[in-house]
Amino acid sequence: MRFKESPIMWSRILLWIVLLTACAGSAHTIWVRAGRAEEGSAPVRRALLIGINHYKALPNLQGSINDIETMRQILVTRWGFNEQQIAIVKDEAATRAGILAALEQLVRESGPEDTVYLHYSGHGSQVKDLNGDEKDDELDETIVPQDGRTEGVPDITDDELNQIFARLRARSALIVLDSCHSGTATRGVEIHTRSIPPDTRLDLYRPSAVTHRGVVPLISERYVLMTGAAAHQPALDGPVDGRYHGLFTYALGRSLSTAKPNATLRDVFAGAEQELKRVQIQIGRSSMPEPQLESPRDRLDMPFFAASAALVSQSPAPTPTARLPWVEVKSVGNDRIILVQASQLGATPQSVWAIYPSGERTFAPGQAIAQAVVTEMQGNDALAVVDPGLKINLKGVRAVMVAQAPSNSRVSVRLRDVPPDRRKPLMQALTNQLGDVELVGPGAFARFVVDVLGDTVRIFGADGLAEVASLRLADAGWPDQFATVVSRSVTATELMTLNNPVSQISVEARVVTGTQGPPRIPALVGQRGVQVVADLESSKYRIRKAGEPRTPENSLQLDIRTNVEGFLTVVDVDSQGAINLLFPNSYQNQTFYPDGRITAGQAVLIPDSLETGNRAGFHWDYSPPPGQDTIRVFVSTDLGTARMIRQQIKRANEQMKVAQGPRPQIGASKKKRAVTTKNKLGKLRQNLCRVATRGLAVVADEPEGAVSDSGVSAPQMSGQVSDLSDSSASTEPTEPGEAGTVENVVSPGQSGTPPAQTQVVADWAATSVSIVVRP
Repeated sequence: MRFKESPIMWSRILLWIVLLTACAGSAHTIWVRAGRAEEGSAPVRRALLIGINHYKALPNLQGSINDIETMRQILVTRWGFNEQQIAIVKDEAATRAGILAALEQLVRESGPEDTVYLHYSGHGSQVKDLNGDEKDDELDETIVPQDGRTEGVPDITDDELNQIFARLRARSALIVLDSCHSGTATRGVEIHTRSIPPDTRLDLYRPSAVTHRGVVPLISERYVLMTGAAAHQPALDGPVDGRYHGLFTYALGRSLSTAKPNATLRDVFAGAEQELKRVQIQIGRSSMPEPQLESPRDRLDMPFFAASAALVSQSPAPTPTARLPWVEVKSVGNDRIILVQASQLGATPQSVWAIYPSGERTFAPGQAIAQAVVTEMQGNDALAVVDPGLKINLKGVRAVMVAQAPSNSRVSVRLRDVPPDRRKPLMQALTNQLGDVELVGPGAFARFVVDVLGDTVRIFGADGLAEVASLRLADAGWPDQFATVVSRSVTATELMTLNNPVSQISVEARVVTGTQGPPRIPALVGQRGVQVVADLESSKYRIRKAGEPRTPENSLQLDIRTNVEGFLTVVDVDSQGAINLLFPNSYQNQTFYPDGRITAGQAVLIPDSLETGNRAGFHWDYSPPPGQDTIRVFVSTDLGTARMIRQQIKRANEQMKVAQGPRPQIGASKKKRAVTTKNKLGKLRQNLCRVATRGLAVVADEPEGAVSDSGVSAPQMSGQVSDLSDSSASTEPTEPGEAGTVENVVSPGQSGTPPAQTQVVADWAATSVSIVVRP
């Protein structure tokens, strides 16, 4: 989308973007409240959500309805919007006439002190500019209504929308657009772009064909725009965490769910950017569109909903804001409960939820009264099992999700361009090597797409565009190489599911590069303000050659920051699928962040420098083979949780080596190479869920010996010790009971409460970075 220098034109384009915030839903329009706000009336939070899955004459989408259902739940339970002030226009109701009517009603009802949230999920497109206001590409941007591209029905152009929104009186408006107007198609399975070719029926867009109203100048500084992609990129619609969404809307929803009440636009956008990086790894995308935030200069560092503080006398009264979005709980007896409308917050079978008392708003970590695991979905509701024998009054209680479901252990593969005579032997080889392969066809999500060209097997990620590996059928070890690719993917995906939505910790990690410099400075955009573009590119490294000096291009250094004093753990999934404990490690000097303890609010460089003789006592050098690494950074408030994470990672590493063993002969069964690691991460996931809900880490159910943290191949540790065969870190516990003990932690029902000055609330959070290692 391109913005003009003219303030009036700015206003017009901002207004059509406002429209774009509308989201989609089902087959009807819901306006629960009507009535125009008068001058001097109390400020109101209003939302218009428009989304379209089912188009009359165009390719359907699958995530638009989920987008608006999720955003409605977040706006109501997390940000205090009243349901009576949220309008939803869905599917068959989102015709051209229906969308324009909803926009007109929003304009009529919004008062000068109101805050407006607009979200659009659906197809976008373009049409030739007929009035000369698009000097750059001579194209008007459009949104495509449900009946778009049918006879006599034009798209809704930015010019047309500007005329409507020039009359919007709201003091501020946040506009979210999860659609696109150009971009190339994807060859992936069930990952779709939200764009269609430009409309060539120009007669429908002549001035005589579209009725315009008079323009009322509008103060553009009230408006903020977030888009799921740049104007030249495709916004994506696909499966994430077991449910279809617009990928940007999903990421934004997760960020809004956990953002602090006074979070700024920068904070919320940064949270969405971080979540998109996690999604990118989970769905196997080789690249992602770059979300953009455009805002007046003075709004970037203001609270997300700038007018929220003034909403103290709104009628009807606003819902009190909570720290997290939540769902209602209903009892069905026999330790079973219903989580009402939980699908809107990502409930799927095996997702874990924390149960809190009636009226709870803080959802403090470790203070839940029960934990529930979803067993099945019943429409939008989730049936879950609570702790057996728990005696609690479920009236009015609330639930928040603490862990999404673990990734599917079955590896879904689509054979795209494979000759019929090659399909059966190819699948047999993959099944023998991986143990649990699911062959899927068109209409189902595939984690890997496989082509055969002559004697070459080509493996693509889920987008079907970027080649992950190229293997020769004549090479007897090609199934084993394929298994390595899959092992890395499954392990990295499972590591990314270790997330703690209820955490009060914020943690940021970035790769220090030679051109890092100060934080990115947004570029000026016309007269309107600034534009911030998300950075979703993986950091690129090359393998360090023997004797070569260390540089930011061949030796890893992380810049980590957190808002709490806590304990740092860094984990890596390398290009071979091995999972490694990078920090703490046995090489580090005893004075370098002992036990991984770090200070709140300070930049932590790990290692502290790339120079020989650094204070850290080690380096992270990249060594063969090339490939992609996923690094997960954990911060916990208590040492016991940190030690539990480290021990579980070491055990997963060791058991993976045992499971893989020597390379088998072709046809020999090497069952569930990747799943073995997944199961061990499943134990870690279970323990972390307990920490989040009850404040206690679980003691490991198997004896813990001195476990090697070797296998660090990419990056490889280098330091004063050359032998990695016995490298148990001196800071790690060696007694079985110590590995899972949380020190000085208060939890519900715990006896012998420690002195107040030593009490520590068990909490943890994680973030990640992705790295591409080149030869």
